[in-house]
Amino acid sequence: MSSRAELSVGTAIQEGWRAFRLAPWVFVGFVLLSSLLAQLANFIPVLGALVGTLVNLWGGVGLIRGSWIALEGTAPSFEDFTRWNGSAIWRLFSRQLVLTLLVLPIALLVIVVALNAADAWTVFRPLMNLALTVDPNDPQLADAGSAAALELALNLSSSPLALLTLAVGWLFATYIQVNQSFLGFIALLEDLNPIATIQRGITVVQGQWWQVLGLLILQVLILLLGFLACVVGLVAAAPVCICITGAAYRQLFGQEDKTGFISPH
Repeated sequence: MSSRAELSVGTAIQEGWRAFRLAPWVFVGFVLLSSLLAQLANFIPVLGALVGTLVNLWGGVGLIRGSWIALEGTAPSFEDFTRWNGSAIWRLFSRQLVLTLLVLPIALLVIVVALNAADAWTVFRPLMNLALTVDPNDPQLADAGSAAALELALNLSSSPLALLTLAVGWLFATYIQVNQSFLGFIALLEDLNPIATIQRGITVVQGQWWQVLGLLILQVLILLLGFLACVVGLVAAAPVCICITGAAYRQLFGQEDKTGFISPH
């Protein structure tokens, strides 16, 4: 794929919406199903978090497959969404895990520096001492927690170092979020190892960073409108955004399935 590929945000939105309209009720039905199963997983003793994570990965793989089929001009079936693909789930999980492990130390450093600058340990020490001496359901514990949170917020807002640290952290998070906007599609459609997958996103998006940021902002607005339209609007907005992301991916990265992800198994 040429490094000169350019993103047309308007075209991506139009193509994504067109793809969603090929099978809107199938998209919405699958989002409802995967969301319900993820919630039910929370009630499973011990393994609930693990099962919930697996369900979310399965749901992500299904939405990407369904959106890609729709972007090819074919209405996806419900089976296209629900089909199990263990290798694809592993690819998606491993790439997300590696990205998290790479970003986590920087995130922890930002948090520690900001909390130190806000003298958080002094703020929370009385709360911790209280928690050790009273019943967890004691109302005074909740009141003390609220007071400590308010004091910490005031300390953060009055500390130039804390504000600067949080600002740098926010800018870094935004930079990573934009560069890795297509991580799921790259992981499932390109035959790359986890580090190469992350590097691929950075390399291709770098020259289109502001356009991709604009696309993300529009997607957030779409999700916000869906949220304001209650549950039905949100479960429709989510797959619309996946289709839009897929359309943008095809502009920047190409339309080739290099892993056989879409092919029936």
